[in-house]
Amino acid sequence: MMETIKAIIVDDEPNAKKALRGLLSENFEEVEIIADCSDVPEAVKTINKYKPDLVFLDIDMPGYSGFELLDFFDQQQIGFKIIFVTAYSEYSLKAFESSAVDYILKPVRLEHMRRALKKINFQTSNQIQYGVLRDNLSQQHDKKVVLQTAETIYVVNQEDIIFIQAEGSYTKIFTVTHGVLTLTKKLLDFEYLEIDGPFFRTHRSFIVNLNHIKKIDKKEFVLIMSNESQVHLSQDKKTALIERFSSRII
Repeated sequence: MMETIKAIIVDDEPNAKKALRGLLSENFEEVEIIADCSDVPEAVKTINKYKPDLVFLDIDMPGYSGFELLDFFDQQQIGFKIIFVTAYSEYSLKAFESSAVDYILKPVRLEHMRRALKKINFQTSNQIQYGVLRDNLSQQHDKKVVLQTAETIYVVNQEDIIFIQAEGSYTKIFTVTHGVLTLTKKLLDFEYLEIDGPFFRTHRSFIVNLNHIKKIDKKEFVLIMSNESQVHLSQDKKTALIERFSSRII
């Protein structure tokens, strides 16, 4: 007989909790949802009371984020595992993937839940997992790019780059903190950002930061960025771009 996994759901969205509970009850009889909570303080009380094996944990919640849950426990008190259920930006997914912590993107899909439950290791210390995740997230947010103009060298956080535009033999970097920087570089020199960051080549002349896109006009093939600039979207790039956002489309 399969051993029962006692679990709780922590999410401030009632519909998300209902959907997750339904998916689990219909497809994973080994998972018993014993309670659900709407924020971290309620989750702390519930964990202390019921001692669950597993916590399905949202990240963006009022008061405390899901990342702060384990801060309320001493290491010896942590007898549960965590699967983050998140609409968190792609910017931080590398941090999850390179730690031992499991995560599922919203809206939750059956195959993703199956993968996470299969992967989770109830023998490994969750405190270690969480520490690795927190370190990885910190490293993600500390990533910097060195940009040299004719007069100045700038050290810019990747997250502050809105988009990059080729203009003749120059490249313009549109940033949050330093405005527009003009470099004697080719756009090709910045393609590496797509490998390990939230960047996407939308057109032969543009690389954008996905986290700075405000709107996608699928008919006109134009992106509206956080600084209100319009960026061209090639027809052959539209499908790939939409797929990058598919996990967050409701």
